Amino acid sequence: MRRTFKLCLMLLAVLIFASGCGAVKGSNGESNRNYYAVVVDHMGREVSIESEPKRIVSLAPSNTETAFALGLGSRIVGVTDYCNYPEEALKIDKVGGFSNPNTEAVIALTPDLVLAGNMHDEQVKKLEEMGVPVLVLNPESMEETFEAMIMIGKATGNSKEADAVIDDMKARLKNIESKISSIPEEERARVYYEVSSDPLMSAGSASLINEAITLAGGKNIFADVDERYPKVSEEVLIKRDPEFILFPGSHGSSSFDPQEIAARPLWNEITAVKENNLFDVSADKISRSGPRLIEAVEKLAKIFYPELFEKG
Repeated sequence: MRRTFKLCLMLLAVLIFASGCGAVKGSNGESNRNYYAVVVDHMGREVSIESEPKRIVSLAPSNTETAFALGLGSRIVGVTDYCNYPEEALKIDKVGGFSNPNTEAVIALTPDLVLAGNMHDEQVKKLEEMGVPVLVLNPESMEETFEAMIMIGKATGNSKEADAVIDDMKARLKNIESKISSIPEEERARVYYEVSSDPLMSAGSASLINEAITLAGGKNIFADVDERYPKVSEEVLIKRDPEFILFPGSHGSSSFDPQEIAARPLWNEITAVKENNLFDVSADKISRSGPRLIEAVEKLAKIFYPELFEKG
């Protein structure tokens, strides 16, 4: 009898120890057992996910594009009005705008994971109160875009798919770098990207657009401005004499008509206008921190240095 009792105690101790070994520490320091995944997001929040997410809501176009690229399209049940790529995203239930999604609409979709952005503080708080795990993603560079992919992959069980997308993007970046590496810094293309014509706004060093230009071998003439999208002086712009002028092709405004840009007073002094180097670039590709960012970089590199890419 005594021996049986001792064996029971030993078995209980083993079970307790084994359970403890499988535990994951939560943000409050307590032991969280049996979580499917625990991910630290871009806000430094430790997000615990109990089971494999089957119903995902995305509150940002970049998150939506990334989720689809990672093979999660069939699991996405809600997106914003601005999630327009891929085409399948247009058929998914909408939860409102990018900056002001409707929390009630999100909850009504009964998600077990929400992919949010850094401007969704109010929504994140309400969703967490309802027990819905929310991953806040705020990539502001190519490297942080890779981080976001890794986070989504880990949270959903699609890490292999995330690695494959990242590897492909890195290989394409390496190909660009190998072709432009011989161009001295002082000879790299001077580039002006027009965000808005009234007021005149461009892309500063804090923007993803600036990084895309740099990765493509160009020199953003307003890279010395710390803001993301600063108002700029026409006088300074003309003085800095860009060799290429880029504008958002999907903007849909007549102010981005290349003929109108070329006809602006005094702009005929600019090298880009003299040489007709005015190009539209997809605003979605160049400003969204998602898998299509590499397509924007590739297009820019071919615009700046066509002779280096003629052979593929």
